[in-house]
Amino acid sequence: MPFRATTTLTLAAVLGLGLSGCSGDADPQPVPGTPGPTSSDPVIKPGLPGEPNETISGGMATRPARTVSPGDVTFYQDMIVHHSQALVMVETALPRLTDPQVKSLASRIGDEQKPEILAMTTWLEERKQEVPPQATNPRLGDHDHAGMPGMATPAQMEQLARASGVEADRLFLRLMTAHHKGALTMVGTHGKVAGEEMVEEMAADINVTQSKQISQMQEMLARLS
Repeated sequence: MPFRATTTLTLAAVLGLGLSGCSGDADPQPVPGTPGPTSSDPVIKPGLPGEPNETISGGMATRPARTVSPGDVTFYQDMIVHHSQALVMVETALPRLTDPQVKSLASRIGDEQKPEILAMTTWLEERKQEVPPQATNPRLGDHDHAGMPGMATPAQMEQLARASGVEADRLFLRLMTAHHKGALTMVGTHGKVAGEEMVEEMAADINVTQSKQISQMQEMLARLS
């Protein structure tokens, strides 16, 4: 009997220790924290030769550098200049136009190309690329368009400023048709050196919109001839 009592007590003690050990293992153990890529700690980014260093957040330091396509940059810079002359043509011709359809189309061209210039300007600024002065003043550099397809000459712009009545309608349609065709040439050329998808979408939109407007202007010109 004493032996059995001793055995029972010993077994109870062992079980009690086992349960106590299991309970202790269930307690969560603290894990040291490790900084992630979104850390807000400042990081010094070395500048280019001759440029100061830049302080950026740790999260930004882990992001890969954006690669900018030179073809995209040139396309947007040139298209801003090209669009700016279209705005000048619209501004010059609108008070002189008499045909309701021609006036409506001219207004629509201006309304469409202003936000496109803004979008292209924003894209260039975000990538720290040069923005043509025509982005803020379409008449700046108005006589410097050598080699750009579809651009009206200074003499043609002066002729448009003097025209009136149906003559103004016809001249505007002829000049803007040539201008749009030049834009389509630029879009086609850019397709060979395409970079970012956003730029490709803008080029595609210009192609669709201005192709349709060319057809409309040709029909108007035939009616007014």
